[in-house]
Amino acid sequence: MSRTRYPAGPWVAYAAALWAAVFAVFHIIWAAGWYPLLNAAEARAGFATTWKWVYLVFVTAMFVIAVPVALTPVTAWGRRLPQSLMYRLAWTGTALLVLRLVAALAQTAYLVAVGRFRYAFVGHWDWWFILGAILFSASTWRWRWMRGGHGPAELLSASRQDA
Repeated sequence: MSRTRYPAGPWVAYAAALWAAVFAVFHIIWAAGWYPLLNAAEARAGFATTWKWVYLVFVTAMFVIAVPVALTPVTAWGRRLPQSLMYRLAWTGTALLVLRLVAALAQTAYLVAVGRFRYAFVGHWDWWFILGAILFSASTWRWRWMRGGHGPAELLSASRQDA
């Protein structure tokens, strides 16, 4: 059985890494107390709560980690990293972004159904998450294709066999 070329080239991994890097930079700036692209008064009040600031730092770390994860399948140095771990992180990040997208779509569907939807409710960050979900999904699926079809189901069955 011959394999055809996957439609998304390596550019999708670079785009996913750039997406994560931009978001990481914004989270670092917000954690430092500056709030570009946010309502400064609301952000200041929100991040004054310790657990919310810790959550912000945790999310920042996830985006910082996402950059090398996205670049792993397309760079020489990435191939020297533990492939199984990086691949699992890629699937985890993709799943989180897709879940976030599904939640936003469910909320929008609900608001439409009850007649309370306004386009103004869709913030610029929703579009940013849609872009991230698309890029990481395409990049992770490309990586899966390059590995010969070893996706999340194969990871789970391999984990059960290892135990």
